[in-house]
Amino acid sequence: MSKKEKLLRKLANANKVFAWTDLVTLLSQLGFEKVERAGSRVVFIHTETEYTIYLHKPHPENHIKGGALKEIKRHLTDRGDL
Repeated sequence: MSKKEKLLRKLANANKVFAWTDLVTLLSQLGFEKVERAGSRVVFIHTETEYTIYLHKPHPENHIKGGALKEIKRHLTDRGDL
């Protein structure tokens, strides 16, 4: 099983939190480019389709949770990745 498949499975099973670094790695492997914006804002843009995902970097901890986690899952499900 590839790292991408492991991270997809981990994300699919995540109910409360998911590590930001794992998310950045996963989205990169799915073809997204990370673009830093002002403050803690980050945009992930798919290099081929220009599909965009807008997020805020989590702080002070390094995990996404709650609504942001649900949004990531929804975006990847809508795209057919998850």
